[in-house]
Amino acid sequence: MAVVYNVAIDQGADWFITYIYKQPAEITDITSDGTTVVFTAVNGFSAGQIVSIDGVLPSQYNFQNVTVNSATTSQFTITNGATGTYISGGLATAPVNITGYTAALQLRSNPSDATAVLSLTSSDGITITGNSGRIDVHATAAKTTIIDEGPYVYDLEITDPSSGVVTRVAQGQAIVSAEVTR
Repeated sequence: MAVVYNVAIDQGADWFITYIYKQPAEITDITSDGTTVVFTAVNGFSAGQIVSIDGVLPSQYNFQNVTVNSATTSQFTITNGATGTYISGGLATAPVNITGYTAALQLRSNPSDATAVLSLTSSDGITITGNSGRIDVHATAAKTTIIDEGPYVYDLEITDPSSGVVTRVAQGQAIVSAEVTR
């Protein structure tokens, strides 16, 4: 499922945006013995992977960039002294290794328009840092100059080189503001 992220593009200026492609796991229970925290969540995590955990009540179980000690398909653990009774919520996320993937971003007036007003690919404007799941997008000033001001829609997709599976990472609206200084 793609994240919906609305953006602004300044006509005639370089446009930069970075996305991190993450694997989510919904947390359904948490236990702790004062040393190890056990999260119950269907996941694909592995020992040594870095995860972030948000949206948990009580909040002492929310963590950023912690290392997974052990993991099964239904649970994962971290080392931390947090204790308390799990109430609800929680989403754990970890960057996905997208080494070797390709990426494409297109901007159109409407999704059904035949022509994109901006097209970027991994060979022209998109850089992928695979092991961190990082996707850096850069449209040059020369490319944004030719886009008329107004509302647009966009999406960013990555393609797995081994399976050919295409995954939409992000989508949303883009507002292009007119360049005044020339």
